[in-house]
Amino acid sequence: MSHVYHDMLLARNAYNCVECGKCVALCPMAETARPFSRNTSPRGVVQQALQGVTVKGMHALTHCLQCRSCTNACPAGVDVAGLIADLRQSLDGWQMVSCVACGAPLLPDTAVRYLERATRADYEASLAYTGLCPDCKRRTYVRNNR
Repeated sequence: MSHVYHDMLLARNAYNCVECGKCVALCPMAETARPFSRNTSPRGVVQQALQGVTVKGMHALTHCLQCRSCTNACPAGVDVAGLIADLRQSLDGWQMVSCVACGAPLLPDTAVRYLERATRADYEASLAYTGLCPDCKRRTYVRNNR
């Protein structure tokens, strides 16, 4: 394991993972990643990273919605969403969609397509938020609902 990789795991508290599964229970990746399994779950990403699995072998990286449910639920303080974001940066040919308002990294293309399908019923309302990062969505929501 490289020194940089070790530092990334340390910075995101990955070594604290107790494999409780709380991150898996709240994860919407079950909807975006077919088939959903231990390896395509947040817990699976952490465990694979700790075992030194190459980033190319971690298929869940392309399905994570960066909702931070996993990080917020973790009793051990593991920043799973941050770890996934860090690991994505080392993927060759990684395509990240950027926020149309501020340019911040948003979501992988697969996640954007899933969200567009999931919000089809409320398509008109979702148009104002498609392609925006969480901060810009919040600002847009507040501006539109004053």
